Amino acid sequence: MNQRDRVQGLDLLCYHCTRNVAYYRAGWVDGVFVSKDDFWINANSNFLDISVLEWCKLFGEWNGKHHWKQVVPKPATFLHDLCEGIDVTEDVFNAHRNEMKTYRNKFVAHLDAERRMRIPSLTIVVDSAVFLGDLVRKEYQEFLSNAPANLRSYYEERYEHGRSHYPNAT
Repeated sequence: MNQRDRVQGLDLLCYHCTRNVAYYRAGWVDGVFVSKDDFWINANSNFLDISVLEWCKLFGEWNGKHHWKQVVPKPATFLHDLCEGIDVTEDVFNAHRNEMKTYRNKFVAHLDAERRMRIPSLTIVVDSAVFLGDLVRKEYQEFLSNAPANLRSYYEERYEHGRSHYPNAT
């Protein structure tokens, strides 16, 4: 895979991840899901699962072909810069990464014997995907002419779009 393909793949995953978190969150009002309809319950769960899968491609698999170290210009300092940029310690970030991988492994990829699902917080997911996406967009503009310019704005637009489609969400 050449650098252009790596950059475009990573950027796409950042957008897929944040969009799916936005659509997942759009279905909740004050901690209560807005519908009892099976379609919306299933769609909402799928938004969560896809966001976890996409985020883990970016941050969870050190040797994965879409991991951030394959693309960022300064991989030696990226994790430090990321944590500083999203205002968490590296220990907090690494613990979150482990939570995400556990959710992915125990409930998305396999249904293990654990009976209680622990949905990870999605704030670090969005913040880290936005940080990475913005860095990649700044460094590799020539490869990313078709993607939205601002990932945080894109997330907010997708959230509002999701709210407009869920029943009883507005």
